[in-house]
Amino acid sequence: MNNLFESDKIANQFNAYNDVLEQVLGYSHILSFFSKHQAETILDYGCGPGKVALRLAQQTGSKIIAVDESDRMITIANQQRAHKRIDYQVVKNDSLSSVPSESLDGAIACYVFINNGSEVRIKRIMSEIYRVLRPKSHFIVLDTNPNTTGVPFSTFQNGSKDKVYGYGEQRVEKLHVNQQEDLILHDFNWPNQMYESNLKNAGFNHITVKYPTINDFNAEQIATIEAQYGNINWGNERTQSPFILYEATK
Repeated sequence: MNNLFESDKIANQFNAYNDVLEQVLGYSHILSFFSKHQAETILDYGCGPGKVALRLAQQTGSKIIAVDESDRMITIANQQRAHKRIDYQVVKNDSLSSVPSESLDGAIACYVFINNGSEVRIKRIMSEIYRVLRPKSHFIVLDTNPNTTGVPFSTFQNGSKDKVYGYGEQRVEKLHVNQQEDLILHDFNWPNQMYESNLKNAGFNHITVKYPTINDFNAEQIATIEAQYGNINWGNERTQSPFILYEATK
């Protein structure tokens, strides 16, 4: 996907990025979902430095198979977020060859497909995830919302304002890293159609999408969030969703 993550500087900056929006508007939904739909084993495809895998292991009691194509990311995950119920693995060529068919109870892919400029590879990854899931298991996709490209949020901006991006067109993404220069990445503009058609073609059904915003929470919940993460100067994420969340069933 994005070979930039093999760079020590970029991998370390990415690891230091304050992912409060991702936690509050993305990961919290994943954790809540798998706390309700108990899964013995969950696949975290494209786990990066292990931030979500560790939370899943701690809060759900599930065993996590966390995979990434970046050796550097897996090294950071093992060094900083090791857990007895997490098995970190490097994957090559989008293959989950070490995972038997119909052996897992759930799967997630967080910010994986926006970092992949090849729809052929996206199809291959979705098909592999479908293969390793048991029937009636759930797959959750969390990605940047293609409908708010160019909107500045409090911790990042994806794409340029007033520019219309084509199908799969590359965008510049700026992540605001505490006390460091912005981390500049490049990802790709995939509209809802890409996710929905390829999930369906892989075999998934009951496909739904959510667009979480800060205003989804009441005042008491926001106060709890700010107590946990600090006093946050909320921006456009109050009313516009930075992310999309797809839920699909095998």
